[in-house]
Amino acid sequence: MAPLTRSNPFRTPSPEPLHGKEATTRRKTKFFHALAHNYEGKSNRAISQDCGIDEKTGPNWRKEYQSFGEEAKKPMRNKSIILGRPSKVTKSMCKILCSLSLNPVRMQQYEAQIEYHNLPVGKRQLQRKMKEYTKKGGRYKCGFIKKVISAKNRGERGIYGLEYVYHLLFGFFDHIVYTDEAHVDPTSQAPPITTREQGTRNKPENIIERPPLEGVRFHIAAWISWWGKSDKLGFYNDEEDKIEQPPYPQKPRRRPTTETEEEYQARYYVERLLPLYCDAVEKMRLIDDKPWLLLEDGDPSHGMRKEGLAQGYKKAHNIKNLKHPAQSPDINPIEGIWNIIKQRLRRRIFDSEEEMKQGMQEEWDKITLEEIRHRIADMPRRCAELVQSNGGPIRGNKW
Repeated sequence: MAPLTRSNPFRTPSPEPLHGKEATTRRKTKFFHALAHNYEGKSNRAISQDCGIDEKTGPNWRKEYQSFGEEAKKPMRNKSIILGRPSKVTKSMCKILCSLSLNPVRMQQYEAQIEYHNLPVGKRQLQRKMKEYTKKGGRYKCGFIKKVISAKNRGERGIYGLEYVYHLLFGFFDHIVYTDEAHVDPTSQAPPITTREQGTRNKPENIIERPPLEGVRFHIAAWISWWGKSDKLGFYNDEEDKIEQPPYPQKPRRRPTTETEEEYQARYYVERLLPLYCDAVEKMRLIDDKPWLLLEDGDPSHGMRKEGLAQGYKKAHNIKNLKHPAQSPDINPIEGIWNIIKQRLRRRIFDSEEEMKQGMQEEWDKITLEEIRHRIADMPRRCAELVQSNGGPIRGNKW
């Protein structure tokens, strides 16, 4: 007989019943096979004796087989939650990265923050532990400083909410032509990204000042309603780029009389923009005989506060206004459409002004009627929030 090659040779375990020990998969599989092919109608005790298991273990395995099926063949012990080596990321590291005073580079990428603080971890591991050790910490947008609503305008907003909170979507808000003029600045950027905890955007350390506009180059105007939108965007205040200014006279005899800035804006609005809005109301009147309203913001050129050219033009065309409080872009649905267009424009690169104008028109054409209706349908809820907040600002997932 050949000598043994091991000091402790492997020996087949005895077929004795198990007492408080984990069974092998082979013995458990044999028991389940006997249960599945028990055509003779043997008792559970007899099957347990044939398979060499304890009489108390047999009923437990039978319940597992009935509950889990073939999956019960696997060991049923609890698996460890901690897999692999412990992480080098500590809770204090995550708190430091979310702190303004302790992390001066928190507006930079994770790689730069790891190098600055000399952290012995990688980017992906840091991202996972940030969400685990903090309140879903990560890289989120900063908040811009919001314009404070004056007490007078806040009261007018509260009155507006009380007046229209019980008006229905169908029959009132779907019979309004919403208009607005927007300014598109090619140099404007999205809010910067910073490392912070979720839900802390409005804290002072996460709010930055909005950078000044370097020059508004594009002024656009349009209208929307529940049933449609303007076909083309209206570009205005760009005539001065095409007109050559005459040379200044050498010795003028007298200073020419000119109209004031307010009179010029009112005349310009009536000549260029108001006819587009009135045509939209006339177009909507073809849908049904219900009264249609025109919504304009509180700009002085719109003639909402005193008689003027705009007021006379609207009376001549039987146009009625819906009074709109000042400092209230959050209750004009077209503002949500402007946000969509500006957000999409930031993803594109333009080589000239004409190319950017064409890009704005392309993005306007992509706006669907469903997107418009989602924002108009949010008006009843916003009126209710005006009542609850006493005219405070409204923030929603639409705009």
